[in-house]
Amino acid sequence: MSRNRLPQEEANGATDAGQGSPARPTILDLAALCGVSPATVSNALAGKPNVKAQTRDLVLRKAREIGYHASSTARGLRMGRSWSIGLVVGDIANPFVPDVVRGVEDVVWRERKNLILCNTDFQAEKKTAYVRSLLDKQIDGMIVLSQILDDQDMERVEAAGIPLVTVNRRAPGHSCDYVGIDNQAGVRMAMDYLVSLGHRRIGFIKGLFRSSSADDRLAAYQEAVAAHGLDSDASLVVQGDYSMESGDSATRSLMAAAQRPTDRPTAIVAANDLMALGALGALHDLGVKVPSDVSVVGFDNIQLAEHPLLNLTTINHPKRETGDSAARLLLQRIAGDRNDPPRSVILKPSLIVRGTSAPPPAAAVAKPRRRSASQPAKNQTAGT
Repeated sequence: MSRNRLPQEEANGATDAGQGSPARPTILDLAALCGVSPATVSNALAGKPNVKAQTRDLVLRKAREIGYHASSTARGLRMGRSWSIGLVVGDIANPFVPDVVRGVEDVVWRERKNLILCNTDFQAEKKTAYVRSLLDKQIDGMIVLSQILDDQDMERVEAAGIPLVTVNRRAPGHSCDYVGIDNQAGVRMAMDYLVSLGHRRIGFIKGLFRSSSADDRLAAYQEAVAAHGLDSDASLVVQGDYSMESGDSATRSLMAAAQRPTDRPTAIVAANDLMALGALGALHDLGVKVPSDVSVVGFDNIQLAEHPLLNLTTINHPKRETGDSAARLLLQRIAGDRNDPPRSVILKPSLIVRGTSAPPPAAAVAKPRRRSASQPAKNQTAGT
């Protein structure tokens, strides 16, 4: 297989040593064939008006005949552009990610740009290495999904003048465009729905530290607990990390913390679907029936949540629309004024009711606490 040629090699028509195969036609070959200068060929291919129509037709016809294609790499080096977009994700194996990537790719493909996908595994070393590599490739813009860059990496991106869009997590202290879902509205929908079923003791599995989306979802849970006068034991909130394993261990902690059967939560809200699936596995192992004993609600509506054996009640996160919005914001920023104030796109969640939620066991239903006049009840059924 031939190695990639540098622009200098292309211009000189170099061939791969020992291969014996002809070199890819160069602009010099095309110019000689047409009897014009390389500059005229370049202008003709670019459609510039200073080239006679007859000459342009000749150049285009001969280019097709010999299979000449302009080097986008060489052109990019001359113009300081690569027609490429970098997309940095934390975990490509997370079922949430592919639909977002597809949304980005659909827009980038329509604009005839290249998409460079980098998976960091949430490792700082890999993240920095990929950022440096993308900047070396002179990308036109960058999208960072469900993670944040450290201050040094952000400074590198800003110094390079590369437009950046963050998705799902804001970059505190830095000016860049942002796309995310209304996290608080989504959790309120889940809590209001469970309260409408009669649940009073609702556990919550929260997401990663240093995540703005995780903070928003936790804040919405706490506000709903206060607004509805629900049980607010500290033991009802358990730390997770958005993985299925953390959902499993967090659920076991929730159930083990109960001194009496009546102290157990009758419902669990997980800050994402993977942790909700982990919760379902833990409850199955513990002999706890879902939803007759404990209801489970997730967040994201990944494709796996629809499986008939799981049938997870969850909050829908419009994932492909998220990627589409991020790509559009970035391309607008590349083409427009990069000094404009940062913009945000906030998408609307919706509640998807499936088979993991039901009213609590009759023994667990308690008389609601009396509310003060300044604390009205919120009991709205979630919608789109």
